[in-house]
Amino acid sequence: MKCWEIKKCGVDKREACNVYTEEMKSLADPRLVNCWDFLECPESKRNLCEAYINRQGQECWKLTSTRCNENEILEFNEKMRLCRKCEFFNKHANRHI
Repeated sequence: MKCWEIKKCGVDKREACNVYTEEMKSLADPRLVNCWDFLECPESKRNLCEAYINRQGQECWKLTSTRCNENEILEFNEKMRLCRKCEFFNKHANRHI
């Protein structure tokens, strides 16, 4: 478990933390596009989305609590039903299979 998970740090604290930002940089491949950029999500939506908060926009379909279609999606089955209709998922998911 990461220190920011143990301490339950909010987004602002995590993004100000060098340990967190370095960890997130190592996870993301900068050559690949993130879902929020591809889908042109407004900043207000991004800041509430788990994919953006955790810098997991290259594999957003693996997370629940994303903000697809303007709503927070908590159930995995609902999430995948929507992902299968998503242009980003259909274009990028196969690179991880």
